[in-house]
Amino acid sequence: MFKKLQPHDYRHLKPWFDGQLYPLCPYSLASMMIWSGCLHEAFWREDGGTLFLSEVDIEDKSRRRMLLPLLRPFRYPTPRELAEAARALDFPGYHYVPQDYVEIIGADNLCCYFTLQEEDGYGDYVYSAADLALLKGHKYSKKRNLIAQFLKACGPAAAVKPLEGECLHACLQLFDHWEKVKGGPVIEAIPNCERKAIVNALEHFKELEMSGVAVELDGRMAGFAFGSRLTADTWTLNFEKADPGVKGLYQYLDSEAAKAAPPGYSVLNKENDLGLPGLKKAKESYFPTRVIKSYILTLKS
Repeated sequence: MFKKLQPHDYRHLKPWFDGQLYPLCPYSLASMMIWSGCLHEAFWREDGGTLFLSEVDIEDKSRRRMLLPLLRPFRYPTPRELAEAARALDFPGYHYVPQDYVEIIGADNLCCYFTLQEEDGYGDYVYSAADLALLKGHKYSKKRNLIAQFLKACGPAAAVKPLEGECLHACLQLFDHWEKVKGGPVIEAIPNCERKAIVNALEHFKELEMSGVAVELDGRMAGFAFGSRLTADTWTLNFEKADPGVKGLYQYLDSEAAKAAPPGYSVLNKENDLGLPGLKKAKESYFPTRVIKSYILTLKS
């Protein structure tokens, strides 16, 4: 039986994720937990040496999917194992299947059991943490110039602090201001979804081992960014919001967030672009080292 994923499950489930190698952001345990209850509910099930993970849409419960299972010790499941599990658990297939898995296992081998389709808008942008922290080289000259403008205008008033879960009210005030200036939610069809995930994250910040930074201007919250563990070397930046009326603040916040990534994480995953041209342009402007494609595997009848 699948159990609903709850923040109090984090400590119990964490060992399953310690050695996992799936590089897409849906495989961050903290990320799974904070987004559950927004558009979908997330579920888990242990079966011997395998952890099965699934999602069910809240508005249409017929829309159900599994993520790739986690095996302990970690290894990639075979296509046959995936097909047998999907049939046994009565799921049509798997979403968020990383490009790396498809390339290692082989598309031809997967297509013996599944149809394979790229999941548009769900490819993750991956960066060198050092590149984003230091912004060295000609390609980042525009970013450095914007930061210089911000520091010239606001430097004495700016303070960077570790983000604490107690900042919830200030973060939500800033988010509401950001959304109002932007003219509404990022995706109109899912209002309040992102806000709800931010609330989930900040209410369980320490419990989910999340961390981040806040930028204050004269004591007022002007920007925040925080993330969670994905793999042994990759930190996922789950949220990043700043006052859009302050020139250069976003670039400054982005650099500070990269500097604040916990020790040992050399890679930053800044999630996907949801197929939105503006978000795609913004993520590409930081020169990702990779964009990891996401695929859907649908069982053949």
